[in-house]
Amino acid sequence: MTTGSEMLKLLRVRRKQYSLPQPFYTDASFYEQDLKGIFERRWILAGLECEVREPGEYFELTIARSSVIVLRDNDGEVAAFFNTCRHRGSTICPPGHGKVRALACPYHQWTYNLKGQLTYAGGMHGGFDPSTIALKSVQVEVFAGMIFVCLAEDAPDFSSFSATLGPYLAPHDLRSAKLAWSEDLVINANWKLVVENSRECYHCPSRHRELVRTFLLHYDVDASAAYAEHARKSERAGLLAGAEMGDDFQLARIPLADGATSLTMDGKPVCTKLLGTVPNGDIGSMRWFHFPSMFAHVLGDYAFFFRLLPLSVDRTLVTSKWLVNGEAEEGRDYDPKKLAELWSVTNDQDRDLCERNQEGVRSLGFQPGPYSQSRESHVIKFVDWYADAMDDWLRPDTRRAAIAV
Repeated sequence: MTTGSEMLKLLRVRRKQYSLPQPFYTDASFYEQDLKGIFERRWILAGLECEVREPGEYFELTIARSSVIVLRDNDGEVAAFFNTCRHRGSTICPPGHGKVRALACPYHQWTYNLKGQLTYAGGMHGGFDPSTIALKSVQVEVFAGMIFVCLAEDAPDFSSFSATLGPYLAPHDLRSAKLAWSEDLVINANWKLVVENSRECYHCPSRHRELVRTFLLHYDVDASAAYAEHARKSERAGLLAGAEMGDDFQLARIPLADGATSLTMDGKPVCTKLLGTVPNGDIGSMRWFHFPSMFAHVLGDYAFFFRLLPLSVDRTLVTSKWLVNGEAEEGRDYDPKKLAELWSVTNDQDRDLCERNQEGVRSLGFQPGPYSQSRESHVIKFVDWYADAMDDWLRPDTRRAAIAV
């Protein structure tokens, strides 16, 4: 039985509202199908507009097996290209961020402009026409200060997500914000376990005591009343309130714990300059997630982004980014360590939980267990989305079409 047909069979007989069968978290051949069916076909959060504010600024990221360059060109547009020279395939830009006038391959110095067009290829034979060669582009969607990319030529719909979330984020003006802090964390666990962990707070009271000082658990006794009052308060402030859900996303403007005005160690703001045009800092959190790669919170004083990318069947790279008002001055308006402290502590705690989870699912004693329908509903949504997405990929007609392209 091939891996694809084995996966498809397990997906179609899996018990709903239960965790996935063991191979989905531990089998390297299943992981390969995840890369092909999810990360090489779906929209992934690449980064933020403020990271490429000026022409020539770029950053590199690796999605599945493909290195990608994201940059701002000389017309002020954000573009993305596979970081693969069209000569013999060398990578062009190193990992990280930089600023260039052109993209020069370090191997043989083939050079491309910021539109990806080949402008120099010294030493080539007579009749060679560089105008016929360009870097292979990657599809890009830019909205509300975020940059998403899709490696596939036939990308899924993105407009439902951007059109729904965009109006909620407009008052926060993330395009004008600046990157104040960034951290990478490698978690020795399958990427799906990392997503599952991030989509529930069933574990929060016992493992995230710092977070729950300010983060209101939706299943608390008084949460319903707090959510209703927060919606009224948000609407009075001119902010869209409530919650919305799509196929691969969910968003909500949510209240914080009583007395807290920001998600910080003490519930107090960590930046004196507010984001965007919000009337005051006491606005709760604008929270959303988008499968498979990210979730975020926007508070009155800062925004937090969490992005994951798989490295192997049992290793996942988590990148966290904190944005503040573009005019905020480090050391005067905010302290980066205090800004990052709560989520850094939370991420470290989650690393331990996910790695323990990975150890457990490797065991002969593992079998899928039931999710809590009241406290793990977002996990159920993710697993159902994943199963449907992989079912779509593994159908013979879908795979034949992808191979033909």
